[in-house]
Amino acid sequence: MKRTLFWVGVAGFLAYATDTAYALPRFAAEMGLKCQSCHINPSGGGMRKMFGAKFGREELPVPTWSKDADVSDFTNLLNNLLGVGADFSTLYFARQIPNASGSGSTTYNSFWEMQGDIYLNFRVAKNVDLYFSKGLYSGFEAFGLLSILPEKGYIKVGKFVPNYGTKLDDHTAFIRTYAGFSPETGRPELTGLEGGIAPGPASITLGLYNATDGFGGSGGSEKALLARAEGMFSLGEQSHFGIGANVFQKKTPTGTAQTLYGAFGSINIGNLVVLGEGDLLRRTEADTIATGIILYAEADYEVTQGFSLILAYDFYDPNKDLKTGALARYSFGFGFYPLSGVEVRPIYRIVKDEPVDLNNNEFDLVFHIYL
Repeated sequence: MKRTLFWVGVAGFLAYATDTAYALPRFAAEMGLKCQSCHINPSGGGMRKMFGAKFGREELPVPTWSKDADVSDFTNLLNNLLGVGADFSTLYFARQIPNASGSGSTTYNSFWEMQGDIYLNFRVAKNVDLYFSKGLYSGFEAFGLLSILPEKGYIKVGKFVPNYGTKLDDHTAFIRTYAGFSPETGRPELTGLEGGIAPGPASITLGLYNATDGFGGSGGSEKALLARAEGMFSLGEQSHFGIGANVFQKKTPTGTAQTLYGAFGSINIGNLVVLGEGDLLRRTEADTIATGIILYAEADYEVTQGFSLILAYDFYDPNKDLKTGALARYSFGFGFYPLSGVEVRPIYRIVKDEPVDLNNNEFDLVFHIYL
């Protein structure tokens, strides 16, 4: 039993390590911007546009340190037809592994090369892009992006992660893991179509995908549907407010139907950003229906440029009608950006289980270099 718990703990970290290329939503909330302002992918994550790349190099690091080390003629465009990007992350972690007796724990710690992602974006035409992303251990994203709809609208076709919820860079977050959009639960990418428009401060997205993907289209004929609406509004010179809701529905070949109903939002006042998401997960299998609850809340405070405090809360209850089985996690740490393209992020997590509270707290230290 003890050996099993050990490998379960290790597997959790390996899954976390497979892909952490998403953007940090707090930056969008802080600036009052949409994801497509900084990223090639309209739903965020992956390769950064020149605006996003320069933001990461000029607005995040310690000014006095990064000024001497910065590249004056920096660009992530090789020419007018090809852009590149990358994310490289090494993780040091220490996790408590509960003893088989249920009393006490042992600690496992290790280094892990958690990320090595390369992004390529080919500019096929003025309003047509061909995007490709591949990591060391992950699956891949490959899609064509046609920016041909009115109101800054687009059509995206290929294999990618559906635009559901808050795309955190921490794939152990419960809103990603238990919602099924994390590598911890298998490959989250699905093949299909997604389209959206962004009139003014609002954004609307609709998607149609395979419910499950298999090689050569062998995943079955079942489909998944997405609908999403959101808005980002200015409350003043340094204040912004975002709010949105989405629904994602799919039915697997085994007959399990799953529907996610989610709402999310953010508020920024000066150097403080607070964001959160709540989801209802409804599963139907045969005659059994279970409704789960997934919650996430995060507060970030920029003490000074290059250094921010981070507090986060995760909650998951697989069945709200039962009194046991809930899981909560409290995380606190900071983000430190000493130089352009460099981040160091230590996070300590306190995990609370019901009905038996196990000794399974953890510490993460991420070294992140990005382009």
